Amino acid sequence: MDEGQKTAGYVESMLAEARNLLQAYARKCVNIHFENLNDMVLEAAKSSEILTEKMRNLVLQMTLDKRKYEQYQSDLVLIHGIEIAYEENILSISLPALIPHRKTEYTNYIYKPLYTAFQHWCIERAEQNKEIPEYRACTVCFSHIYDCKRPIYRVRDHDNIEEKHVLDVISNFFLTSDSGCYTNVYHETRLEDVERTMIYLLTPEKFPLWLYEKQQNLVSKN
Repeated sequence: MDEGQKTAGYVESMLAEARNLLQAYARKCVNIHFENLNDMVLEAAKSSEILTEKMRNLVLQMTLDKRKYEQYQSDLVLIHGIEIAYEENILSISLPALIPHRKTEYTNYIYKPLYTAFQHWCIERAEQNKEIPEYRACTVCFSHIYDCKRPIYRVRDHDNIEEKHVLDVISNFFLTSDSGCYTNVYHETRLEDVERTMIYLLTPEKFPLWLYEKQQNLVSKN
């Protein structure tokens, strides 16, 4: 209980800090420079991420009813809008967010819901006697989709994107191994109306034709 109270106190201080940032913005919004606004937004975002992690830990410590905690996890998946589909031996995963930058300190905000989403999906498939794919050799395609209405400089180099934690979660459920001997990784970037990340898992033999057909479909739509 002491630990829970300590966490609650920390959460309260983070909320106060976030309120101070909003008040500072309100005072300066008339003649503010973009750089100052950007700095405040970044600080508020960092505080929000830390607060999210602390709140999740507080829920874990305070929720003794297992059913309520399981419902909370299910709600978390819905809140993040994670969708999983399996068709023609291709597993597709839709994340309503971009994968974090490699140097980002806090990354659990997407990985924990992703783990829960995979867990629930696999349980549901097992209960329905449906196939749960497991790839011995696999190509994992990351499709980073940016909002076309926002500045182009937001598009990041692929080697600056934190993929390892995502691959670790995927490997726990769907890969025999995420070793380079068995798993290839492919990245692509697209500009569309809605920002998100799509991840596809398929066999290496199937990948070239699948990619060609996918690109042809995009060309025909444009």
